[in-house]
Amino acid sequence: MTPFKSMTKEGFFTLLFLTYIPLTAATRSDVNLLEASEGIRFISQQIVKDYFYLAQNHRNKAVMNDLHKGVLQLDTKLRTIASATNSEDTKDILTFLAYSRDEIEETIAEPYSADNAALMLDYSEALLEGAESIAAEHSYQFSTEEQMLINVKKMQYLIERMSKYYMTFQLGINDLNNIKQLHEAIEAFENGLEQLNAYGYTEQSASVLSSLNQFWPIAKKFYLDSDKIKLPNVLNLSTQHIENTLTDLELYHSQNL
Repeated sequence: MTPFKSMTKEGFFTLLFLTYIPLTAATRSDVNLLEASEGIRFISQQIVKDYFYLAQNHRNKAVMNDLHKGVLQLDTKLRTIASATNSEDTKDILTFLAYSRDEIEETIAEPYSADNAALMLDYSEALLEGAESIAAEHSYQFSTEEQMLINVKKMQYLIERMSKYYMTFQLGINDLNNIKQLHEAIEAFENGLEQLNAYGYTEQSASVLSSLNQFWPIAKKFYLDSDKIKLPNVLNLSTQHIENTLTDLELYHSQNL
């Protein structure tokens, strides 16, 4: 097992900082803020996906634990941002992120309802929007290899986003905007997959990519036919499989920095 096997999913920006000097000098605070905002983007989709999955599987204690764990992970990211930033704009955004976090915790403690479902979707998008705004403010110029690593991280977030909307559709929440967001996430994921296929992986990583290419069309069919294919348990396992595959590629690019 390489030392990279022990890396957390959100920790790669720190590695970038230690191994690469960007043209536009990034500070340690910038790196911490980018890492935290990347984590919030992923959590913003995952925690709400779990909420909708749990609404269909009330007795699934593992998912309930994951849901509460997501709130704790969100706390960690928010504290990181609070301690790392001197930007008034970032502090203002952080206020709204913290509010969304508190509302999520209150909502998941209540019985599922259509009104609460709509609120959870709103909080999810608020967290996502805020995280992307913070990341944009503190971004710097990345190398080609870093861009590949960031692309893989984005694909992990997109899988959670697609799964979130699939779970909402199973509960009858399938308005045009949600359908539009799902299709945009699918398109963005496939753009990312094109970048992976153009990279030129060798040996084991090429095999991992081949597995992803074989599995993705099946998962895509689930997402596109969510009104006909109502298999939330299968979809949840599918999401885990794709994310595990992407994690293997993430570790490969981390090793190549």
